[in-house]
Amino acid sequence: MILQNPLNWSSIQPSFQALQQQELDTTNVEGWLKSWSDLEAQIYEAFSRAYRAKMEDTANQKAEALYLDLLENVLPPVSLAANQLKQKLLALDQFQPTNQTQELLKRIRTEAQIFRAQNLPLQTELGKLAVEYDKIVGSLEIEFEGQKITFYAANAKLELPDRDVRERIFRDMVAAWALVREELDTIFLKMLHLRRQIAKNADFQDYREYIWLEKNRFDYSPKDAQNLDQIIFEQVVPLATASRLERRKKLNLETLRPWDLAVEYDGKPALQPFLSVSELETKVSSMFQALDPELGAQFESLREQDLDLEARAGKGPGGYCDFFPASGKAYIFMNAVGTHDDVQTMLHEGGHAFHALESYRHQDLHWNYHGPMEFCEVASMGMELLASPHLELENGGFYSSQDAGRARKNHLRGAAIQFLPYMAVVDAFQHWLYAQAPDNIEIVDIHAKWSELHQKFIPSIDFTNLQDVLSMRWQLQSHIFTAPFYYIEYGIAQLGALQLWQHSLENPTDTVKQYRHALGLGHTRGLAGLFRAAGIAMPFDQNVVKKVMEFVSRQLELA
Repeated sequence: MILQNPLNWSSIQPSFQALQQQELDTTNVEGWLKSWSDLEAQIYEAFSRAYRAKMEDTANQKAEALYLDLLENVLPPVSLAANQLKQKLLALDQFQPTNQTQELLKRIRTEAQIFRAQNLPLQTELGKLAVEYDKIVGSLEIEFEGQKITFYAANAKLELPDRDVRERIFRDMVAAWALVREELDTIFLKMLHLRRQIAKNADFQDYREYIWLEKNRFDYSPKDAQNLDQIIFEQVVPLATASRLERRKKLNLETLRPWDLAVEYDGKPALQPFLSVSELETKVSSMFQALDPELGAQFESLREQDLDLEARAGKGPGGYCDFFPASGKAYIFMNAVGTHDDVQTMLHEGGHAFHALESYRHQDLHWNYHGPMEFCEVASMGMELLASPHLELENGGFYSSQDAGRARKNHLRGAAIQFLPYMAVVDAFQHWLYAQAPDNIEIVDIHAKWSELHQKFIPSIDFTNLQDVLSMRWQLQSHIFTAPFYYIEYGIAQLGALQLWQHSLENPTDTVKQYRHALGLGHTRGLAGLFRAAGIAMPFDQNVVKKVMEFVSRQLELA
């Protein structure tokens, strides 16, 4: 069934009605599921393209109006109609799921369990607030050398060797941010109360219980996540603290200030991998080609019209990869300003694109593209590491052999050693927000809790006279606003990706083959099953994390 206008409910409704009215039995259930999947794929693609337009230009009032109309007038009736189809399928007692539909049926049963019609307008309101957040953060700029530059470009300037310049840039960013602080506080408090009401409406004790099922987290519990945070505190925080101490000593500083965290401390200028997004695309494509020719060809197919990479004023924050399931195309959005972090982001989002394309090639149902979000991040973080041996110019990459080694070393220091404690801060912060904080919470309590957790997991940074800046740092972590509880995925995935890289150093060809096989399984397996398929261990065990950190430490010594 081809929709004439997937942006309009009156055009969509007859297709849902036809599926609802169709007699369903074991002989036609698979064809019925495929028809439903194709319908959902068209709707998902329409929403994704509308979101793309809104993010590519947050000042585009027409794009914003269309997206808000979808949130308010299309998504609620679609969600209601989809829930009716879920109930219809679940009522078919004789349905015996196959390997392709067993996990899907588990997810459908869970989604039907937590669905409440009275939550639809609350979810719409959350979507509108997320649009406001993106607009505010996307508009942040400072003046540098007589020109307005985005926060992404300003962050890149924090790699400059002149400490006075770095401090001035940092303080200018804080000043710009302070102008919108109260707006962001207000938005978040509204979001927090809406989420708590959604959980209450669905008969859950707190929002954490609700979101755990909404995210289909069947393979680990909230307690497992909190235990992982504690394991990171014990196994990773000492390494991260030692790494910052080394930085302070090499920079010859009495204390390490917030503007001292990105600059190279070996007396070398910051890496400058590319001068244009075209060069970024070309060299990343060469890296993918060197890793695996088929992956290289897949990336080349994106370059026609499915990349928006360059930072610009008014563009939405962050970076992401989306997939348009009706047309089978992936799309990458980011804010590149010429740093090595941009290279890593390009590799990361490329991994997401490969996951979508591999699962699309092997799976028939829209719901089985991609996979559990934790494994989606293995696909992306794993690609950052799997492709890293090809950073050298001789492989079509960006750097001399010496600078490529420096890039890999910096990535390990940052993505493994420094990032994991920060991930634990974000995760622990949200456990507190949604399962422990009092009903009458005030914004001052939120700022205080963030500071407390940051100081626990990330000590040895001097915030003298900047305590207020530290307390509001959470506001620029977009996940806390727009994707609650979406952050533990990065920690789980990074610990899996590092194992994947370790295997690749011993047998690169077989590791990439196994990686692609796991991607192709899509969402037909649970998280634990996909980790097994990729040949890696779930990281909720202290010994697993300890061994991974020992491997990382050895690699840093070798680099």
